[in-house]
Amino acid sequence: MESAAKPEKIGSPRIQAWFMSLCAIAFSVPGALAQESYPSKPIRMVFPYAAGGEADAFARAIADEVRERLGQPMIVESRPGANTAIAAEIVARAPNDGYTLLYLAWSTITTNLIMYKNIPYKLEDFQPITTFYRAPLGIAVRKDFPASNLRELIEYARKRGSVEYGTSGAGSSGNLMLARLSRKTGVKFEHVPYKGDAPVVQDVMGGHLPMFAGALNTAAQHIRAGNLKALATSSGERLKAYPDIPTFRDSGFEEQVFTYWHGMAAPAGTPRAIVDRLNSAVVAATESKRVRGVMTPFQTVSTMSPEAFSELIRSDIAIWGPVIREMNMIQ
Repeated sequence: MESAAKPEKIGSPRIQAWFMSLCAIAFSVPGALAQESYPSKPIRMVFPYAAGGEADAFARAIADEVRERLGQPMIVESRPGANTAIAAEIVARAPNDGYTLLYLAWSTITTNLIMYKNIPYKLEDFQPITTFYRAPLGIAVRKDFPASNLRELIEYARKRGSVEYGTSGAGSSGNLMLARLSRKTGVKFEHVPYKGDAPVVQDVMGGHLPMFAGALNTAAQHIRAGNLKALATSSGERLKAYPDIPTFRDSGFEEQVFTYWHGMAAPAGTPRAIVDRLNSAVVAATESKRVRGVMTPFQTVSTMSPEAFSELIRSDIAIWGPVIREMNMIQ
């Protein structure tokens, strides 16, 4: 007569292996379920600027393309103000379930964190998903301005004592670009902050202000029409659409080569399966005719993995932090 098998002890290798296998299955289920069921309702993308304009058109094109790929609406919710901090705080405090996302501007999660002492969010509050595009900054002046390139501008400013320039606001990318150039050359550029690029461009064309610094998208049509003169762009190479615009590198200012980016982020702790699904959908969206159709000649599609995006953000913080501190721009 066969004897009954003895029950294995709890601590036996076989029982331990079974238990670990069960744990692995249990922990993998939520991520698998999230990937299969997400999204099951509309997604909100919080937009840090006012409705209308080029960035808004781009955000809505991305949202439409993502909807076609994920099967749920992506709603663009405009929440402008506080140099993009209002929108960022909303997303930083939102549930990390993938249904509230941030249209992430370059300054929101790089220079804002250094410049503002009481910023209501921190780097660790966000999970980067991908960049959308990159674009250079530039300097443009009225058509009769007595300088036609960067070297001539610096010499003119040195003889005159200073030159005024306008940007979309204190701490904007244009403001930082000229602050860095001032630090490099010892020439004074006097900052005049506005509430957006468009009114700066209008005042430069109207002769009320000599110079604009920032993203050249707003000034593009006026540059092409000959009403504005672009002195320099921060792109590494000359732009195909504007080959006559010299780069900072052409004038010997290699350290001024820089492109800003826009992208997408989710609240920290968003499941990796959801992050990967969003990354795939957005990357595909940027290749669509709809999205390409709303981009300007200054913008270049640039997408990347969440890890590469995180590294890019940290690199930009390391580059611009010293400029902000040395120029006493902390508020």
